[in-house]
Amino acid sequence: MIEQHYGELQLPLALHHHLEKLLSCYSIREEATRLAINYRASDYYQTKQGIHPVEIQLKKSDERWLIVFIASFSFIDTHHKSVDVELYFHLINHWCYQLDSDGRCDLLHPSVIDLLHSWITAFLRHIQQQRFDDISLTVLR
Repeated sequence: MIEQHYGELQLPLALHHHLEKLLSCYSIREEATRLAINYRASDYYQTKQGIHPVEIQLKKSDERWLIVFIASFSFIDTHHKSVDVELYFHLINHWCYQLDSDGRCDLLHPSVIDLLHSWITAFLRHIQQQRFDDISLTVLR
């Protein structure tokens, strides 16, 4: 159902299983072509501390779902009223954006792959510990 390989990059099996299980819980229209999965810990929006919100977008290609991107959001500082992208992994086009870096970089660079895998490990730990109190799926198209 969800593609695991993105060129030289392979999605960690634990994340792949989580997403497959999550999608199986929903009745998704056959004509749907784009999905967004959002993970939120509501206290983050009130305290500006804790687990940052995450969005994973998928697009349908034939009968498989491809992960377009995985993004993490945060308040830039305590004065901002809304979150902004802090980390963005574009799996299909193989680039990464990190707020505190000089812009885009190659997702297939070994240090960026390490960053992605470390981030996914932490993300899955938050899911296992049920740190997100709002996980939702939205059909975008």
